[in-house]
Amino acid sequence: MSISEPQARLAVRNIEDLVGLVPYLIGFHPQESLVAIVIEAGRVTVTARVDLAAVSGAGSPAGLVTRLFERYPGAGGWFLAYTDDDALAWEVLEGCAALVGVVRLQRLLQVGSRSWRADAADGPTGEITGAVTRVAAEAAVLGLPARATRLDLAASISGPTEAETDRLEVGFAAAAAELQRLGVRGRRRLLRWLLSADRVPEVGECILLALLAELPEVQVRVLRQLSRETAERQLALWTRVVRYSLVEHQAAALGLLGMAAWQTGDGALQMVCLERLDRIDPLAPLAALLDSLNAAVMPPTEWEHYRESLLATFSDQLRVAGRRTSPLRR
Repeated sequence: MSISEPQARLAVRNIEDLVGLVPYLIGFHPQESLVAIVIEAGRVTVTARVDLAAVSGAGSPAGLVTRLFERYPGAGGWFLAYTDDDALAWEVLEGCAALVGVVRLQRLLQVGSRSWRADAADGPTGEITGAVTRVAAEAAVLGLPARATRLDLAASISGPTEAETDRLEVGFAAAAAELQRLGVRGRRRLLRWLLSADRVPEVGECILLALLAELPEVQVRVLRQLSRETAERQLALWTRVVRYSLVEHQAAALGLLGMAAWQTGDGALQMVCLERLDRIDPLAPLAALLDSLNAAVMPPTEWEHYRESLLATFSDQLRVAGRRTSPLRR
């Protein structure tokens, strides 16, 4: 499940507007997905997406719906099933309606490849023309991401190409030796400079940041600096670091990227980072932190209030996990 929190204000006047906006709310064009939109006081508070396969048949949308409305008990909900399978769509949508109750339910919507249907399996329908709606155009102008598919999003954080690997292996070995030579104080000065530089980091600097990020104290320092004001810059920085990180050195940078994505409201990117972390280093404390934020449906606006307590727990997890990952600790 991915959770997104919108940061822009856009007026949605009809179903066509909403269908056009959803890809910008979740970060990509959904397919075979259930999307839940939580609306409070006339505003979209949070948007969540999950695979339809996970909430149909033996599965259930109960976990998603319960977490969302425990977090926002006074809110209403729209539920959208993205599929051409009518039976599957209304099985899941009717399950959501039963869980949320008539007081909080606003609309049910099946969105297929060519048309949408609202409220019930025999409800009103409309055509999907593929034309860019007014609200979608406004979202694009505001810079909200809408990748073509979730696979495109995953590809954006897959790291270097095979052709780049040999050169990067040499670069990582040289950077590790340089960081060892600098010592603790030298590494702190270098990190301060790398994090404060107001420009796109070069490949060699990305390698240094990937290695430094493996140090627990560096992860805590970066997260302590994470805020609404710094999140966009951190997102760009760690996206570039991941781009030039060998797989064995990606975990920390991916975790920091996922945290920056969460803080910017990009729940889709946060979830993709977490899924990749689960493949390459499932025991990484940053993966546990991302997973806990996702499970608690914690909005980014609460980071300021809970940062220190969350970082205290995170630091404890780092101590338990040990410092095995960084060559600077060997």
